[in-house]
Amino acid sequence: MEKAGIREVKRSLSLYIRMVKKGATITITERGVPVAKLSPVTLNVPEGAFRMAEEGLASWQGSKPGRIKPVRKKDIKARNLSEMVSEDRR
Repeated sequence: MEKAGIREVKRSLSLYIRMVKKGATITITERGVPVAKLSPVTLNVPEGAFRMAEEGLASWQGSKPGRIKPVRKKDIKARNLSEMVSEDRR
């Protein structure tokens, strides 16, 4: 892990950004005391998500998912919980 003072980072920011893009983590110091860390962004994506997208099992257009309709049993007599509660209250 590299260390650099605030003035040095301000003076050569693009150099440090290039280093971080390559995977380095930079500890930024002020008078020798660590005050910040400059590190690569990590994506918080489940491990198999990219594989599923490549295989065509999943897709994402960059927006929030839409409202999902509730899943009901295929049994014709099946009722959801709100219907059972309403019937019970009658």
